[in-house]
Amino acid sequence: MRRTLQAASAILIMIVGLLAGTATAQGMYTQSPFLDAMVADGTLPPVDERLPLQPMVYEYAAEVGTYGGQFNVFSLANHPWNDLTEEPARGPFILLLTKEGEFVPDVALEYSMDENYEVVTIKLREGMQWSNGDPFTSEDFSFKLEYMGEQGWNSEFGTADAVVETPDPYTVIIHQGESRPRTWLNMVHWRGGEWTMFNPSNYLKRWHPEFTDDAELVAIEEGFQTWEEAFNWHAYWNPLNDVNKPTTQMWDPEELGSTGRLYHRNPYFHQVDTAGQQLPYVDTVLTQLVDPETYQLKIVAGEADLAWGSASFSNYTLYKENEAASNYVVTLLPAFKPAEATFLFNFSHPNPVYKELFNTVEFRQAMSIAIDRDEINDLVLQGFAKPLQWTITEFSPLYKEEWGQNWVQFDLDLANSMLDDLGLTERNSDGIRLGSDGEPLVFIVLTSAEAQPAAIQIYELVQEYWGDLGIRIEIRGVPTATNIEIHRAMEWEMVSGRDNNGEMYTTILGGSGRGMIGVNNWWWQIYREAEGDIAAGRKTLADYADGVIPGEEPPAEFTSIFDKRQALTLTLFGSPEYTALATEMLQELSDGLYGIGTVAQTPIVFISRPNIGNLPTELMPWLEGVLDLNHFSNTWFYRTE
Repeated sequence: MRRTLQAASAILIMIVGLLAGTATAQGMYTQSPFLDAMVADGTLPPVDERLPLQPMVYEYAAEVGTYGGQFNVFSLANHPWNDLTEEPARGPFILLLTKEGEFVPDVALEYSMDENYEVVTIKLREGMQWSNGDPFTSEDFSFKLEYMGEQGWNSEFGTADAVVETPDPYTVIIHQGESRPRTWLNMVHWRGGEWTMFNPSNYLKRWHPEFTDDAELVAIEEGFQTWEEAFNWHAYWNPLNDVNKPTTQMWDPEELGSTGRLYHRNPYFHQVDTAGQQLPYVDTVLTQLVDPETYQLKIVAGEADLAWGSASFSNYTLYKENEAASNYVVTLLPAFKPAEATFLFNFSHPNPVYKELFNTVEFRQAMSIAIDRDEINDLVLQGFAKPLQWTITEFSPLYKEEWGQNWVQFDLDLANSMLDDLGLTERNSDGIRLGSDGEPLVFIVLTSAEAQPAAIQIYELVQEYWGDLGIRIEIRGVPTATNIEIHRAMEWEMVSGRDNNGEMYTTILGGSGRGMIGVNNWWWQIYREAEGDIAAGRKTLADYADGVIPGEEPPAEFTSIFDKRQALTLTLFGSPEYTALATEMLQELSDGLYGIGTVAQTPIVFISRPNIGNLPTELMPWLEGVLDLNHFSNTWFYRTE
């Protein structure tokens, strides 16, 4: 029976305090004392029976840890992307990628690909189980693709014609439908985990009529209108609805409340350390939902055992001032963020005046040099960041200084002169420039409603800088739930966000659909997707309304960039071909200045108790963002000395 969040957390804290310490041997492997009572009363089988026949031996922690304890953390929203919640990059994944660039089997036991990079074969770990004890098998892969929607399969592991073959319970064969040399890279991140590749088929079949004759009746009894509604509710992950839905992650939800979430260790987690101890080390995680201001106050008060995802660099001095008194340590991790705030234009704006301006490179150049990046760095980030244009960072071997410093100098006089030369000489009584239609240039900039404090400060400063240029911007925070819908309406002027990614999965080298970079242009995306489907013979013009390709054809210069990005998916990461293509594409992005960067490479503020071991000291090359550090929490532990 599931307990209430408050009662469960109090009980678990007492239990953890009593049981922390020596692992309990069950045979070849050892388990946390937290599970001893459940094994003793028969609720759980012994640890050797809960692990695969060949567990994944995790060799990548600095030291062997000890069991026990609870991590108390805070979250800003009821979704997976928080400190120590069920964030997709927490894993586990099909493979791991070490800092030396070596691929290591994780969920997989063995893996291979044919010489054409089209057919992927994955051998699973026999005896691996979901958190409820259900077998983890190849059917969990085929079920995910066939019954749960695409959710990344086609974009990451093949075309719309991709097929999953399951010749036995422990073999998965993916026929990608085309050459995909970069597939292994997609299996070392969330793309290679529960979100995209597999889901608990045995559990979810209860709500699907293909497997359960009374699925409709079950749905109605649960208060749903249809089996589809019930199935989707139980399967959904953002936010996670069903507390009983099994997982392969290291912690399993115990309680999903409106004010927080409680997790306990997954007794069937498939990893052990080099001493044979089943991971993770820490038994429970309690996260409480708070607003952004309270999150910062909780850190300073010393109530968070760990905090990093929403720790603000603008509060770095405050954190340091309270470090000793509040019993935490502030660590700065070297980061490869290409921008604290990037501004991207709507190149397909329905207003022809705005569309013409946004598609004029001189206008974008003037907007860029009107920003005082040195002042942003000093005022917001205490000089720890670097003024940088929208490109990859210095940490990439592809980086060129001419890209990073392209139109980043602050020159308001030149910026004003450039806009004057474009004919934007008239202003209204408020000093706002008038467009060719006589209307003031007022741009809506869409941002996240959950933007970091540093980003908000940057938005406010840029608002002032562009105001001095005669351009008024209005910052509009968009809730995550409505983000996609609003962006796809294409009625905004600009979008701005925080680029977290490194080269491997950067917004520039990543993006969505048919090689799109991060320009957020839905019309271009659906056009390219349709164009690709027609070229591949999957569809014809007759499949579209009035025989017309939907969306809008991108201009030639963008098509060139998108095509190069698409071609990158057909090259081996780091190969000479990859390097040549990426360099050409990045040069074109720099020449066109299609996005405006601000400051970059800000260190990650990581806050922790002084006695927590195995914490990160550097970032792995596959990390997309700061919250991906959740992946390494399987080996974090409390030192008892």
